[in-house]
Amino acid sequence: MKNLLTLKAITLIIVLGNLQFVFAQDANHLNKQRRYDEVSWLITHNANNNDTDAPQGFFGCLGGRNQSKGINAQLQSGVRSFMVDIHRVNGELRLKHGSPNMCMMDAKDFNNIMEEWLRNHPLDIITLHIQTGANLGISGLDDIFYGRRTGYKNISNYIYNHSTFVSASRPVNSGSDTYPTIQEMVTKNKRLVLFTETNYNSNLYRYEFSHTVQNPYQASQVSQLWDTNKFKADRGVDHKTILTVNHFAGDAPTYNADKNKSKDANKDVNKKAVTAWFQFGHRPSIAVDYYSLSNGNGTIPQINEVNTFNEVRGKFTDPSNTSKHIRDVNVYLAELVNGQWQKVKNVAYNGVRAKWHLFYSFPARPNDNRALFFEHPNYNFSPSFIKIGDYDGAQSKTFTINITANQKSASRSFAQTTVLDPLVVYPNPSTNGTLTFKYNTEKPKTLILDLYDLNGQHIKNVTHKTVTGENELQWNSNGLKGIFILKGKLGKETISKKILFK
Repeated sequence: MKNLLTLKAITLIIVLGNLQFVFAQDANHLNKQRRYDEVSWLITHNANNNDTDAPQGFFGCLGGRNQSKGINAQLQSGVRSFMVDIHRVNGELRLKHGSPNMCMMDAKDFNNIMEEWLRNHPLDIITLHIQTGANLGISGLDDIFYGRRTGYKNISNYIYNHSTFVSASRPVNSGSDTYPTIQEMVTKNKRLVLFTETNYNSNLYRYEFSHTVQNPYQASQVSQLWDTNKFKADRGVDHKTILTVNHFAGDAPTYNADKNKSKDANKDVNKKAVTAWFQFGHRPSIAVDYYSLSNGNGTIPQINEVNTFNEVRGKFTDPSNTSKHIRDVNVYLAELVNGQWQKVKNVAYNGVRAKWHLFYSFPARPNDNRALFFEHPNYNFSPSFIKIGDYDGAQSKTFTINITANQKSASRSFAQTTVLDPLVVYPNPSTNGTLTFKYNTEKPKTLILDLYDLNGQHIKNVTHKTVTGENELQWNSNGLKGIFILKGKLGKETISKKILFK
């Protein structure tokens, strides 16, 4: 049967991260043009179960603590996302962890802390992941957030309503997985996002496990946090874009030895985030115990570092029918080494095979010198890779790829699909005005190079006859300074690169 040639397009979206290294996770220190689900948040697990807000009873706190600092101190430190447990106890509303009615925080105090912070920090977005007691009911939540009890403040005007929020990035009927940008939420003053583990069929108290996904909850030892099952969906819907990764060893640590587990686990928050990002295909938020303790860098600076990574997302679509796209495409990450693409050896990326679909994403370093290679048992791709460094600063970029049906029954290995960069140019930037071009060809071809300034003015043309195998060409700029665009054609391959002469 004759192979069919079908034109498809892959949309490669790279969202630039904020390159500031900051402490607090407020909107003033985040990329405000990112959507809410494109930010990694540090989450304090059982945030209310701490030494300040929940006084110990005569017998101490059965089950121990999860945090050292109170919620107000957590906010002061930069935490903006909290897991809390809310119960109705003898008619009163209390935050407590576990079944004994001890070591409880008055929900009124919690309400007042949230109201004061939201009022005094108009750039901040706060997220609450709420576990509710069986007898709390939606009326108990209304009492807290609508201020319907004595001493409570009404903070309902801050609550984000996903079903009614409309903005440029979240148009009408845009779907449950489309979120507004940080800037849009701040502008509309909808800065309190609520998820509940009980389904109240509410647009304000959104059911956690219809809108998010979490990995398995329990781990008794730090080493278990890296087990394979910790990178699988456990609760919620696995294709949702909001991912919570539980990264704590033991539930409610009791003794200093358990605090030491948290210290050891918390030194690897950024590593866990990147690894989970690859495995799940979503930018993660990380929930931790004793967030203020770490045997390495602090947990919040680590999460802020994760937020400096670019995000790469994409899908294959048919221009004639955008609802169709190819699934189960193997995606490999490779790095250019001595003119050849080699599979990335970094353990965080090694062996990754992803389903390349609408919600898949992974972190990319600034000025990335890597490429994505695509494989499928039933299709050939030409070109078979996209260079991440080709991102030109636009919000998104579409690459057109020819996809040819084939008769293969199994995916090829990476070694069989490794190709050479059509053109390697170095040094870039050039400080002495000299450029070296390296390229490999399977047969003699003609290399055509054209240099343009940023106004589109043609500066120079070079034509070179290649030989089979490795080719090298040197060229002197004759005193050019500044940024130029190099466009080239090598056989059917075309390239475009920015060149800087200093």
